[in-house]
Amino acid sequence: MPDEDDLHLGASEDHGDAVTAVAVSPDGRIGATGTRSGEIRLWDLSHGLLTAYVGRLQDGPVENAAFIGDAERPQLLTTGPSASLWTVTAEALDWRQLPWDGGRLLTHSDQEAVLRQCGDLRWLGVFGPLYGRIKSDSPMALGRTASGLLVVSTDQGGIAAWRRPSGKTYEDTELVWAFDGRDAADQRLTRCCDLGRLVVSQRRDRVVVLDAETGSAVTAFAPPARPTAVAAHPDRPLVVLGGRDGSLSWWDARSGHCLGRVQAHGARVRALALATGTDLVMSVSQDGTAALWRLHDHAPAARFAPRAPSGPRELTHVAGTPDGQCWLIGGRGGQVHVLHWSGHAGLVPRRVGRPSWAMDGSDVETLLDDVRHHWDDGPASVAAVRELASGNLDGAWQGTATDALATLIVNGADPAAREAAVIALAEIDEGRTTTALYEMFARHDSHGSAQRLLAHFTGEDDSTTEDLIASLPGIGNFLGVLTSAALGERGAAAVPAVHAALRAFPFPTREDADHWFRDESTKYRLLYALRQAGAAAAPATPTLLAVLEDDEIYRDTRHQAEVTLQAIGLPETADAIAAEIRRRAALDVAHVEKSDGDDETEGFSLLLDVLLGMPPAALTASLEVGPALDAVRRRFGDGIRTYEENGEIHEYTLFEIRLADCIDEKIAEQIKVSGTDRPACSGVTYSP
Repeated sequence: MPDEDDLHLGASEDHGDAVTAVAVSPDGRIGATGTRSGEIRLWDLSHGLLTAYVGRLQDGPVENAAFIGDAERPQLLTTGPSASLWTVTAEALDWRQLPWDGGRLLTHSDQEAVLRQCGDLRWLGVFGPLYGRIKSDSPMALGRTASGLLVVSTDQGGIAAWRRPSGKTYEDTELVWAFDGRDAADQRLTRCCDLGRLVVSQRRDRVVVLDAETGSAVTAFAPPARPTAVAAHPDRPLVVLGGRDGSLSWWDARSGHCLGRVQAHGARVRALALATGTDLVMSVSQDGTAALWRLHDHAPAARFAPRAPSGPRELTHVAGTPDGQCWLIGGRGGQVHVLHWSGHAGLVPRRVGRPSWAMDGSDVETLLDDVRHHWDDGPASVAAVRELASGNLDGAWQGTATDALATLIVNGADPAAREAAVIALAEIDEGRTTTALYEMFARHDSHGSAQRLLAHFTGEDDSTTEDLIASLPGIGNFLGVLTSAALGERGAAAVPAVHAALRAFPFPTREDADHWFRDESTKYRLLYALRQAGAAAAPATPTLLAVLEDDEIYRDTRHQAEVTLQAIGLPETADAIAAEIRRRAALDVAHVEKSDGDDETEGFSLLLDVLLGMPPAALTASLEVGPALDAVRRRFGDGIRTYEENGEIHEYTLFEIRLADCIDEKIAEQIKVSGTDRPACSGVTYSP
């Protein structure tokens, strides 16, 4: 139970902070609201009265709330930095904190939730453990398919479906399908509909509908304005989109046809809720109004516009009953409204709340929304980032702002918006900025961003290549990634100097040598510069291969050599790697016979793994890859090996043979897509 000082009954005032979550019990008797400061309140919706509130329960916002379980004994699940389960009766409010922190909900009718901890997703049943784990970065939305798969979307734009283990033991889940696409975008608005058979995914300039069991695209459509709110019917292929321009549009999720569009509000739609037993949908807006709509009507069935108070009026959250007769609405100023609907009386307010706080300047949530949805307007995102960075964010907003800025750095389509986000985020969290920079440079052509950012942070915009190389040993990780990327942007002009600096270091460095970590960090940054230079770094291929093959060299240095070879990505690079594989395969077999068998495949898996990561076009054009794979198969035969365990003989396939098969499949797919033939291989027959 909460502490007595934290639990208050019979209070009547609105929240003192922005409402961040709302929920209504299916019978419409009880409502719940949560705030940015972690406060939770319960409401008697029949009379619009606040019956209880709990403060200081968690340090951070209530991110989600949903009523679950038996309707006669309703339970409320709330999540945020911690997750809590509430049992609500007329006599008492029982509470227990669930063991995992953070999380997202499935649907309001499920008796289980998926909760997040330390970057992983783990199942946690409200009535007992459900077992299973998903490794997924930054999960933003969850849903369940008709067959029970769990669909997870991320702020990086990816969507994946996972199957939970069937046994009652803790194990990883099975990845069934994954969807990314070149137009990846923040997936907070991902929804499932049509009895869990369809997944609705917002992309940069369109909405894609996926088959929930296979991940294949069913249809796609382009709404007239960027969606800022989505409601998907759980039982029908119906999707309602609320737009940044205040519009509302209905869509058939299976055909992609627009079923209707209205100008619902004077500012962006902040939230939508469907009355799933009817054709009603409630929209709430940044302009402080709410409206109830029927599917094919061009005018609202009812509109709610409370008298304009002082302070922020924005309405941000809404939930209702399946029959559409009761609605609970929360606003940015902490105001809570309770509305009842009937066909003859319209919307009848049972409670009209008033904002209890005022904030100078722009709405932080609106700025964050603009930052997250960078693809809509690059200059607007830059302006939002700068205004956000100029504000004095409190602790509750800082984490959210950090996530939004990092997402913009990684996913932003406009270089100026990405650079503005780097500058803003570096003021808040330099370490997070460093990680985001690596991801940004991996995803986008830099277009000179590294040099411009480096000049901003150092005040020097005319450094020579030699100056940049000389600075690498004495700078931290943040300037290190910018300096390395700036060297890479100079391409072929900088490669000779970077290559020479790399070769001047001893390989490997003695671990007890002075400045070991500094020297290894410098090597890593030089290799990263070559990686960013791409094909222009081809003259460094022999050095990269030498680093790759020396198992005494520090593992991170070897890995950077591997990805640099893949970034060069030329057929000649594939030829050099494949030639080394053939050389190893031609070694005296007696060496293997004299050994204890542990080094039978020494060195092959790493080289084959490098080849597998090469661009398909380079593999297809290479004259050496085919003969190298044939040589591997001659060396290891069918690759089938056996081992004995508990008196039973088990078979397995060597990893090297599996890698060779994957390379063959990659080449065959490239040939199929491009319609070109593989070049002749000096008399060697290539058989995919």
